[in-house]
Amino acid sequence: MGLSNEKIIDQVKELLSGRIVIPSIQRDYVWSRSDVRDLLDSLYRGYPVGALLLWKTSQEPPFRKAGVVQTENSKHTPLYLLDGQQRLTSLAWVYRPSSKADGKTIDVRFDLEHEEFINPNAVQKKNPLLIPVTKVLQDDVEMFLILEEAGIAPTHPFFQEYYNRLIRLKGVRENIIHVITHESNDYEEVADIFARVNKGGRRLSKGDLVYSAIAARWSEGLDTLEAFHQKLQGIQFPLDREAVLRLMSLLAGTGAKHIQLLRREMDGDALKAAWANTETALMWAVDFLRGECGIPRSRILTSPNVVVAPAYLLFRRQNELAPGEPEMLRRWVYTSMAFSHYSLQVETKLDAEARLIDTRGGAELFDELIRRASGPRSVGTPIHPKDLEQKYASNAFFNLLYIAALRTGVKDWKTNIKIIDQPLNSSSAIEYHHVFPQTKVQGTYPKELWNSIANLAFISAETNKIISAKSPEIYMPAVPEERLEEQWIPLDPELRKLENFPQFLEERRHLLIRVLNEMLGLPQYRQGMEWQDDGELFDEANDTYPGPSPNGPTLF
Repeated sequence: MGLSNEKIIDQVKELLSGRIVIPSIQRDYVWSRSDVRDLLDSLYRGYPVGALLLWKTSQEPPFRKAGVVQTENSKHTPLYLLDGQQRLTSLAWVYRPSSKADGKTIDVRFDLEHEEFINPNAVQKKNPLLIPVTKVLQDDVEMFLILEEAGIAPTHPFFQEYYNRLIRLKGVRENIIHVITHESNDYEEVADIFARVNKGGRRLSKGDLVYSAIAARWSEGLDTLEAFHQKLQGIQFPLDREAVLRLMSLLAGTGAKHIQLLRREMDGDALKAAWANTETALMWAVDFLRGECGIPRSRILTSPNVVVAPAYLLFRRQNELAPGEPEMLRRWVYTSMAFSHYSLQVETKLDAEARLIDTRGGAELFDELIRRASGPRSVGTPIHPKDLEQKYASNAFFNLLYIAALRTGVKDWKTNIKIIDQPLNSSSAIEYHHVFPQTKVQGTYPKELWNSIANLAFISAETNKIISAKSPEIYMPAVPEERLEEQWIPLDPELRKLENFPQFLEERRHLLIRVLNEMLGLPQYRQGMEWQDDGELFDEANDTYPGPSPNGPTLF
């Protein structure tokens, strides 16, 4: 990076002339009038105001219209302002009010008497000692004339003091500011730099850079994308924008690193075509996830990236799968969720999967996809009861068990009516219920036991309130056995006693892993099988799904 010390007025003029431009990644101007006032005050007092960060590139990235009217397009390769837009734009507006694109001037005045900056109201504007800063900052200004207009004659007792203050104010033009110029043609690197230095508001991502490029190159682009995201929201399947862009980039032929959508050849027509394919692919994938996999909402996915590979596959096949392939694709979806496939190296994995989809087919393709989604775990190794120890509602296995409950049509323990994912009646909303209530076990057993998956079941909010803190020994006799069996609850009455809580958990873990192994197409666990301990695979920190709120039993 190059570092130079420049006069601040020269940088303002560079912006006004078009030598410095605003990259499309930049947010809109958000400063208030008081922010501009405070900036001028800092400059007047010699306080540091931060450096400018410029980006020099030969890649011709998209830029948007600045908040100032630029007099001409620079004949030189422009410099892109990564950090300092608010400051430089504000000073440009004060220095040249006519440059403000919306025509609304910013009136900042300097109080000669009290040596402070103010945003004047209607009454204060009548005070002749409140000097418009714009006047003072002009190139050929005469301080004597400004003082004369303010009614300050050379014979005034404070004439010299006021004169010196105006000279000092004009001197902010000459204030030195550090200018850092980063020369790079690597969009990804620049996007990372931008995300790090821009701390105001939400932190911007590389996806924001791509969206801004779409806006610059395809006039209806952002509106089109936003309308689709609203459509997904309306069907309870909103998707992370980064994941959507990864799919778009794959379908555009630029790989899963969506920053590649900024390449020069991705003009408006190319982006429009890629997006049309993306919409089609995503709707096919959502239909598959909801219909074939029994996933009613995107929040049940352990990662939004789970949707990308099915969407890519379905698009390549034009939504036509051979007999047996829907089952294999469903198994892949469950496997990628169960083992947190996309917790690391997302784009690398998606690129590899797209390559497989394009070059292989049939069982060979799906076997390899499932092998990769299984991570370091040996393919064909069943889920072991120990795999469910110290696993809670935030774990991916819980998501799969919820899907299994919906797919098999489990019924509520009191109403005997099938539970549905999002009922209109709030009292019918599904909650996860502690089979052994916390109040009964938390004083005797550690938290990892009473909060474990093996102690959780799915019932309606109304039924949960009725059961409340009753022990299973009290409430379970009133629950039909078929309701308990549907949710893989041991039927042995002895296991409902408080002193047998650990034994209940052990028995239920055996029942739950049967469900999970069946969903994942794995062999069933047999007593005495050796446990494959893979800490990285089951590390809770790698589980990208945050889980239900710790403040209540609300699901997903």
